[in-house]
Amino acid sequence: MKLPTRRWLLVALTFVEVLLATGIMFGWSALSLAMRRDGVYAHLCADDRNQPCKEQLLRYSLIYTVGAFAVPLSGAVVWGPMLDAYGAKVTRVLSLVTFSAACLLFAFSSRTFDAYLPAVGLISCGGMGFFFSHFVLALHFRNDHYGLVHAIINCAFDGSTVTFTVLEQLHRTLNTSIRNLFVGMACIAALFLLLSTELVWNGHLDAPKEEDNAVRDEEEDGGGGGDGGDDSPSKDERPSVGLYGPLLECSSLTIQQQFVSAPFVACAAWALFTIFRTMFVLGSITEQMTANGGGRSAEDAETLVRLFNFLILVSVALTPAFGRFVDRYSLPAGFIVVNTLGIFCYASLLAKHTSVLCIGFLAFGCFRAWNYGLLTTYVQGIFGGENFGRVYGIGIGVFAIQKSGAAPFLILAALSKLIAMFFKRRNRRRAAQVEMQEKETTAEDDDDDKKAKEEETTTKKVKQRRGKA
Repeated sequence: MKLPTRRWLLVALTFVEVLLATGIMFGWSALSLAMRRDGVYAHLCADDRNQPCKEQLLRYSLIYTVGAFAVPLSGAVVWGPMLDAYGAKVTRVLSLVTFSAACLLFAFSSRTFDAYLPAVGLISCGGMGFFFSHFVLALHFRNDHYGLVHAIINCAFDGSTVTFTVLEQLHRTLNTSIRNLFVGMACIAALFLLLSTELVWNGHLDAPKEEDNAVRDEEEDGGGGGDGGDDSPSKDERPSVGLYGPLLECSSLTIQQQFVSAPFVACAAWALFTIFRTMFVLGSITEQMTANGGGRSAEDAETLVRLFNFLILVSVALTPAFGRFVDRYSLPAGFIVVNTLGIFCYASLLAKHTSVLCIGFLAFGCFRAWNYGLLTTYVQGIFGGENFGRVYGIGIGVFAIQKSGAAPFLILAALSKLIAMFFKRRNRRRAAQVEMQEKETTAEDDDDDKKAKEEETTTKKVKQRRGKA
């Protein structure tokens, strides 16, 4: 079978774009190491030599929580409806503009211009929209390599943790400033914006017509028509009964009917439990490596975090094979494999031995990447491309806000702690002022007593002189 060159070149371009400019916030554990070295928020510590302190780590946790929360929220509120209403082109352009501006905002943030929090939120927001804009390409593979293309897009999204890992390495080895690194990220987004033309994409940013898929399938099968005596249904007839059979065909339903359908409820329930666990591990891996396995030193935990960031990227090389597995053996088999991986990897994180942890890190990388690939394949394959943005963004995204499940509560908790810290510091300043005033009052009283004694002494001397006279 001869594969069209342009389609696969666009898949390769999609992989690079998604890898560099979508879910990069998932690599926060690596970037936070660079920020600690630069002393970002070190002024919150009572002793600059005792880093990282509790207040500094709390601020980092708040930034990550906002970034993680912005991913599903922006997909549900902004990009999902925009993708369905205006298409992939508009979504792509606006999301890249947002991402580039956010990188510049992060680059020029400082102690005096503290914009790290909104910058991270906008980076996640822009990255999610850019991620959404690529799924239209999978529709051009609907009848042949559908699961594979979804797997490639999602493994690039999950592999985007490597972006911050590379930035951290550049910061550590070449002493490149965080400002220069994020200016470079903004330039990369601007380059992708320049590539958003028909000259590059040649109609692949629009959903294909069914007849286009049928013609392509005939060409790839050697131009076979009805002369071969094959009684099996042709590939262009598959969409009429649904990509995964008539029982799961929901593309002809209205968006309201899709939201109450059994396939949607099942997918939402799956997302409710699996994505939360994914985000929990990504956001707490440093704390888990410190506390689990009988406890570890900060240096040992940091070494394991670096190993974690590296090994979860190995799943990128394994994910396309999983996509072909889904194409060949169906979605249910894929869900069974992913669920098995999920159970194993979360148990292995409690282990003490590094070898077991390494296997667990690799299993987690596969679990995360393969799970997202299954979800998008399921949603677009069953509910269709016209409503994909809203079903995945609003539907699955609302449940996946649990991916920061506790994100609203974590944000409130973090803010409450910051407020408590503010009042605590204010009370300390007031106590210091009161103590200073008391010292000043005591000093004044001492001065008054001293003056009174001096006056008394002077009076006695005058009386003595008068008595002698």
